[in-house]
Amino acid sequence: MNKMHIFLTGEIQVGKSTVIAKTLAQLKIIPGGFKTYYGPDRELPNKLLYMNSAPEPKRFGAENVVVRFSEGNPPQTLTKKFDNYGVELIRSARTSSKLILMDECGSLEWEALAFQKEVVDTLDGNTPVFGVIKQASKGWIDRVRNHPQVKLIAVTRENRDALPQILVRKLAFAIDFS
Repeated sequence: MNKMHIFLTGEIQVGKSTVIAKTLAQLKIIPGGFKTYYGPDRELPNKLLYMNSAPEPKRFGAENVVVRFSEGNPPQTLTKKFDNYGVELIRSARTSSKLILMDECGSLEWEALAFQKEVVDTLDGNTPVFGVIKQASKGWIDRVRNHPQVKLIAVTRENRDALPQILVRKLAFAIDFS
């Protein structure tokens, strides 16, 4: 039986990652998978986007950089990092986790074909996925957005405080706690 997957979407800085953190804390489960995050330079035009294993603390080393942003230039996606490290994090979660976190998927990975395939293959599997997709993303993200097992939930300023409680009920039903 295929499981239901939940992906959040919404405006930038609306609180999607906070909703995820509160939901996971209430579920008392440590997911596998990945998270992406900015460093303290988030508001600057020249900044880095990092990736690490979902249960690990945020790391800001060169080995965790997946995208470089520099003023006046398109973002430089380190496609091989997504295709190697990102795929490794998802595969590891598929074999050892009861819940897989994918925070977040977007158009920056448009050339990371192995990463895209791993994400979609995971959605076809039986382990529930809890993730975030960038609201404005097109292309390969439509395969996530339109996947028959995916329920897409928009996070807004109005619903973000109530969402963790609702998501806990939905995810607890999907997770095999045995």
